[in-house]
Amino acid sequence: MKRKILSLALATILVGFGALGMPRQVYADEGNEEDKPTTSLQISPTAVTVTLMGGDVLSGTSERCPKDVEGGCVVQVKNVGTQSFRYRVYASPYVVSGEDYQLDFSESASTSYTQISRWITFKNPEGNYESEAIYTINPGETQVIDYRISVPEDVPGGAQYAVVWAQTLSEGGSGVQTISQAGMVISGRSIGNTKQTAEILEYGFTRFAVGGSLKANATIKNTGNTDFDAYYYYTARTIFGKELKTLSGSVSTFPDTEYHVNLDWDEPPLMGIFQVEFKVNAADTIRDEKHIVIIMPIFMIVIIILLLTVIIVWTIIIIRKRKERKARTLV
Repeated sequence: MKRKILSLALATILVGFGALGMPRQVYADEGNEEDKPTTSLQISPTAVTVTLMGGDVLSGTSERCPKDVEGGCVVQVKNVGTQSFRYRVYASPYVVSGEDYQLDFSESASTSYTQISRWITFKNPEGNYESEAIYTINPGETQVIDYRISVPEDVPGGAQYAVVWAQTLSEGGSGVQTISQAGMVISGRSIGNTKQTAEILEYGFTRFAVGGSLKANATIKNTGNTDFDAYYYYTARTIFGKELKTLSGSVSTFPDTEYHVNLDWDEPPLMGIFQVEFKVNAADTIRDEKHIVIIMPIFMIVIIILLLTVIIVWTIIIIRKRKERKARTLV
């Protein structure tokens, strides 16, 4: 799950670079000064997980702040540009919707699972915690910004998602101003109220085919209040048990969202009888079925029909001849 969240965090950063619809280039720390932008920043880490309990205040090295980050509830901002600039640090909702993981950071998209963005404040240069803090940073400098999460007593159960942004501030002038920004995803887990439940819908797989690929599909609906990974497995064997094909994978699911699993065995044997198992494991729900699958091309069906026709006709002829002989015998 952490790898999935990190992948989404990286996607967040990339989307964040273009969130304002302005052109941007990415530069390495090393290289000629001429190749570096005038204002550019980096943020680290890119993703953290915190534990939430009603009434808690997470800050500094509090017990429930990230353990793998030196300083706990802090974020580091580095100036990788060639000039000093001002930047702001703030939090926004982190909304993942649809099976293609569409990202939305706007307040209008906020859900019960993104309320944590409203509980986060940042220490400003004066030492006060505010919803937004503004700093000035010199080239090559790294600044450590403290943040605080004030968890309400009635914290909703399940997961919470937010993004901490560091964004450069334009200093006026005319024309389009290039803005650099980067984000860190915060995933929160409430204590005691987490529910991981799922429904598996539209489940099925090909049992008879005249050619082409064999397919398997299922729809996984996350009916819980936190994210989890769902796993799927497709295995085809001969009737004697020899494994012919295995397809497997996983999908990260978010609350109140459906995800479609579509598998294709692209080049199965031209003809055969197989044992196929298709298993989907999503939170508290498992769907697992085994069936005999037959692949029979059209020309074989035609041949079988012709053979059956010949057998039936031949059987009828034999029966009639026997009746005729029996009739002549009686006479």
